[in-house]
Parts: sequence; structure tokens; C-alpha cells
Amino acid sequence: MKKYGKFLVLLTAVNLIFFLLSACSSQSGGTTAAADPGTQTPVTTAAPTAPAPAQTTEALPAQSTEAATVPQTEPEPTTEALPATRMFTDSVGREVEVPTNIQHILPSGNMAATFLWPLCADKLASLASSFSAEALKYYGQQYKDLPITGDLYKTGSKMNIEEVARLNPDIIIDFGEPKNAITEDLNNLQDLLGIPCVFIEGSFGNSGQAYRMLGDLLNMPEEAEAIASYIEGILSQTDKVFETVPKKTLASVSKSSGTGAGCVAKGTYFDEIWSYMGENVVVVPDGKMYGSTTVSMEQLQIWDPEYLFVSDTEDYESILKDPAWAELKAVKNGNVYVSPKQPQSFVSYPSVNRYIGIIWMAEILYPDQFDWDVKAEIVRFYDMFYHCTLTEEMLEELISGPGAMPK
Repeated sequence: MKKYGKFLVLLTAVNLIFFLLSACSSQSGGTTAAADPGTQTPVTTAAPTAPAPAQTTEALPAQSTEAATVPQTEPEPTTEALPATRMFTDSVGREVEVPTNIQHILPSGNMAATFLWPLCADKLASLASSFSAEALKYYGQQYKDLPITGDLYKTGSKMNIEEVARLNPDIIIDFGEPKNAITEDLNNLQDLLGIPCVFIEGSFGNSGQAYRMLGDLLNMPEEAEAIASYIEGILSQTDKVFETVPKKTLASVSKSSGTGAGCVAKGTYFDEIWSYMGENVVVVPDGKMYGSTTVSMEQLQIWDPEYLFVSDTEDYESILKDPAWAELKAVKNGNVYVSPKQPQSFVSYPSVNRYIGIIWMAEILYPDQFDWDVKAEIVRFYDMFYHCTLTEEMLEELISGPGAMPK
């Protein structure tokens, strides 16, 4: 019994020690024993004396090694309208207030209309003279009813001021060679009608720049540059050939009554293409600047050019039958040619229609010196300058007439 009593006392003491150790462990802030990860329960410690800061519920943006993409902000559309007018300096230095948005243009004459056609045919308010039914095949039937307002400078077809006033276009554009009184003429017309009038100079060699000026006026710089580059490309290729190739002698003639001949004199405005493509033999004092000068057949026989160019089939056939002309070298050698003329002659008016005239004459005068495909170039020109897609039938009609192309 004594041994059993001592065992109970010892067991009680051990349990008391174990209880005291467990209580101390549960109150300690030190390290706790690791629990099973699947059943870990956080140990609660004494509550803080002040509330902890609120935790955000948004996730922090992920970090990237690439530069952050800054979102592009579309510019706010402007509500400020363009000014209704602006100042434009024309080829003779006149400062003219013109509309910013030009939609209706009145050409001063036929040369101006031909110049304007490639870039802004759809903006023409009138024509200087009506188109023939044949020409409308190329220009388009939509233009057959355009009003006719005459020509500012052509004798016998003076501009119809009353009709111009009635049409009230946005602008009047004159093109070509500056006349002596061009500044006064356009200022007077502008004052009379209250319509801005501008002049754009266009000689044979500078039509590329003329189109750039027109493109600036009409806010069409890219379209104008395409035409300017085309023209300057033709001139550049031709100039290159003439660096080494002598020019052939020629004359542009018409058969006048009696024994004389009408000729385009060297150095006149209508001579530009002839002296560019050949050596014009018609050297006379006081040649008519804007028409033909009459010379005697004797004088023409003395000049005796290698090539003759006439404006129509009637002259062509008459010259070939006339004994007075039969002595000429050009007639003997079959070198008499008639320029294609629809919708404009390849050589006249002295406007931008003459650039296809260069290619046509190159095929006649220097067939071995140029690599142009004349048919393809005619198709290209008509598309760019007349907005006309030539059919095979139309092309053959143009170049199959008597004297139109070398046999």
C-alpha cells in the first residue's frame, strides 16, 4: 500500500508538471509548432489597439520588360472653318483674292480650256466655242450643252460679258503667252464683273510649271504634279535626242489662193512646236505672231524643206495634185503630212495638245531615234488629257487618214 500511494503521488506530480508546461506554451508569443499544410489554422494573438489600414481590392499592374504603350488620343475635330478666300499671285505678279474652294471656272478662250481640261474639266462653267459632234466623241456627251462665252482675245469671237455675268463663275482663268496689256485687261474685266481673274503663263517649254501653279490654285497639287511630270518627261527625252541628232528642215503650210502659200513663220507663237521638232525654213521679217504669213511659191521653192505639214486633208490632196508644188523635195519624196485633229489638232491650238504632237512628229521625222510606241502613247495621252479611253476603232480613225502617219 505504501508503494502504491507513492506511485499515485508521483503520477499526480508528473501530470501537474505537464499541465503547467502546456499552459505556458499556449500563452507564449514565440515560435509555434508547424502544422500540416492542409489543415493549418492561424493562431490568434492579442487584438491591436488601433484599426489596421484598409486593404485595397485592386490588383497591382503586372510588371513588364516592354515599354508601356501610351494610348493614342484622337485629335479633336476642328470646328474652325477655312477662310472663304485667299490671296493668289498669278504669272504676271498680280495679287488676286480668290475663293479657297473653286468649283466653277470660266476659261478665257480655247487655249485656256484645252489647258484646264486635264485637271478640272468637271469644273468648267462654259467654253469659248462649241464642240463639234466629232469632238464630243472624245470629250464626252455630258459637255455638249455647256454655255458658250467666247474668247477674251480672239477677233470675231469676243467674250460675251453678259453671259459671263449671268453664269457668275468662281474665277476666270487666262492661259498662254502674256499679251502686252494683260495686266490692264484682266484688272478691267475683274472690276467690271466682280469676278477674280488670273493669268497662268504657258509656253511650250514651261507647261509643267503652269500645271503646278494651277494645282496650287485649285488645291490639287498631286494631280497637277502627275501631268507636269509627264510633260517634262517628254521634253527631257526629246532634248536628249537632239543633243546628237541634227534637225530636219520643215514648214507648216496651207495652200492659199493663186500661187502663194500660207506659212507659220519662224519665231512666232505658233512656231514653237515646229522649231522645236525641226528647222523651220520660213524665216521672214514681220511674220504674223498668231497666224500664217503668206509667201510666194518661188520663195518656198528656194527654201525647199524636207518635210511639209498641212492642217487638213483638202490641202493635202490639193498640194499633191498641183504642179507648182510638185517641184518641192518634200512632195517628191512623199513627205507631206496631215496632223490628226480630234478632238484637238496635235499641233494647234498652241496649248498642251502639242505634247502628243511631239511624239507623232518624232515618229515621222526621226523614226530610228526614239523608242516611243506611238500608238500606246496616243492612248496614254488621251486618257490623261481628255479623260477618254480610246477604242481600237477610235485610234485607227485618228491615225489612218491620208498623210497622218508614215506609209
